[in-house]
Amino acid sequence: MTKFIKKLCARFMKPSALQGRQVHDILYKDPLNQLPGEKLNVGFTTRATLNRLLEAGDITPQEVQLFQQAALAFLVRAVEYGINKLPLKEALLRHTRFVDVQQRTECGVEDALYFIDRFQELLPFHGPEEQDKVCEEFLEYQLMDIPMPQDPTTFNVEEFWGSMSSIKCKVTGLSQFGRLTKIAQLVLVLPHSNADAERVFSMVGLNKTKTRNSLALDGTLSSIMTVKMAGLEPNCFRWEPPTPVLKASKTATYNKKH
Repeated sequence: MTKFIKKLCARFMKPSALQGRQVHDILYKDPLNQLPGEKLNVGFTTRATLNRLLEAGDITPQEVQLFQQAALAFLVRAVEYGINKLPLKEALLRHTRFVDVQQRTECGVEDALYFIDRFQELLPFHGPEEQDKVCEEFLEYQLMDIPMPQDPTTFNVEEFWGSMSSIKCKVTGLSQFGRLTKIAQLVLVLPHSNADAERVFSMVGLNKTKTRNSLALDGTLSSIMTVKMAGLEPNCFRWEPPTPVLKASKTATYNKKH
């Protein structure tokens, strides 16, 4: 998200005004930090068309200036909207960075401990002894020599943490990163969209139809939803009907005129 905001700012701001600054510290509304109109990044095709129309006399320099002012206002408003709407200050997102192998040295054990405090029922590592072991595992993780592919963007984070859970301590034979991997795996399965919630609403809509509009929320409807979401039934496309059913259906649908 921060890269997106900075990339948007780079379209109309001087590079010196962006370097070494956090997103919320960027003075993107300051005219001194903004590029002149002719240097705004409005796209190659747009800029070429603008120059062609100006040279042909189809538009005036004043109209070009008006367009550039409108483009600048749009970009400034887009950055403002992004900063206001995106969860840039969300603590949960800030503490998830330790899962990224490339950022592990920039993080601290407090990032892992944050999830222990927030998800106490799922991560039972609250005692001082348990948290000391989490700290030890985190320090070992930071000091690990992890080979990276030639293209770091192809590094599979899920596969890495899956393999981390199977590493055994040579002395005790126990999992070397048991606690840390549980924390990381919880981070990796956190929902990053509202797809699950939308899916539930869709299932409610399919069951509570016009002909069944009186299903009680704490009765029949909740029971139907519980059974469906439990997923105990096999997928319909995997179900194989018994041979007698196939024969009976073929007999019933057979066209005797053939």
